[in-house]
Amino acid sequence: MKKRRRNQKRNIDQRKKRLIITFFPLILCCIIIPLFWINKINFKTKEIYQVESRIEKIKELKKKDTEDYKTIGWIKVQGTNIDIPVIAYLNGDLSTDLENYAWNLNSNEKFYNKINIRGHNILNLSSQPEVGLKYFLRFDDLMSFVYYDFAKKNKYIQYTVDGKDYIYKIFSVGFESSYYVDSYHDGKHSKKELKELIKRYKEISLYQYDIDVEEKDKFISLITCTRFNGFKQDFIVNARLVRENEKLTDYSIKTTKEYKEVKKVLEGEEKNERA
Repeated sequence: MKKRRRNQKRNIDQRKKRLIITFFPLILCCIIIPLFWINKINFKTKEIYQVESRIEKIKELKKKDTEDYKTIGWIKVQGTNIDIPVIAYLNGDLSTDLENYAWNLNSNEKFYNKINIRGHNILNLSSQPEVGLKYFLRFDDLMSFVYYDFAKKNKYIQYTVDGKDYIYKIFSVGFESSYYVDSYHDGKHSKKELKELIKRYKEISLYQYDIDVEEKDKFISLITCTRFNGFKQDFIVNARLVRENEKLTDYSIKTTKEYKEVKKVLEGEEKNERA
C-alpha cells in the first residue's frame, strides 16, 4: 500500500513538472510581450529633448552689450557643446570681447519664418572631425553631425529670441557651396521661397529624416565653414519649428547617397571634391 501511494505521489509530481515545463514559457511570454510593447510605445512618445530656457541668460548678457554689437538671442544644439549667445554686429566690426558666440547679420531681434545663424569653425576643419571637445567654443562642434550615429541621437535645436524659447526638429544636414549659402537671407520668406529651400536642403542632406516638412513651417539654419572635402565649403544644419501640440519625441533617420561620399572621406578614401 505504501509503495502504491509513493508511486501515485511520484506520478502526480511528474505531471506537475510537465505542466510547469509546458506552461511556464507561455506565462513568461504573456509577461514579456506586453512589457516590450509598453517600452516600445514609451520610446516613441517619450520626449527626448528637455527645454532649458535661456531667456535670463540673454537678459544678463545684454547688460554687457557695446556700441559694436548687441545680444539678440541664444542658440543651443542637442548633443553638442553649442550653447552660446547670438549677437548682431552694429558697426561691421567682427571683434568682440565675448569668448564664444554665433551671429546673425540681421540686427533685428524678431522671430522670422527663416532664420540663419552663423558661427566660426576654427578648430575642427579636418576630414575626421572631433566630437565634443571642451575647447570647441563656437560652431566647431556642429561638424559632429557628419557621423551617422551622432545624428541618430541628436535631432533638436533650441533658439531663444524675442523673449521665447523656440524648439526646432532637424530635417537636413549637409555640405553647401558658398554660392548657395550667400543667396540665403534672413527674415520673412514667401511660401514659394521656402518650398525651393526645402527642396534644396533635402537634395544636399546626408540623411533622410522621418518627419514631414512643408512651406508653411518656420525654419532655422546653422551655418559654419569647413574643409572636410579638401576645399572651403559651408556645413549647414537645417531644422523646422516644432508645431503646436507636437511632442519632442524621437524619429528615425537613414543615410542618403550624399552620405556615401562622406563615409569614403571618413574612412580615409580618396576625397570626392564636390562643388
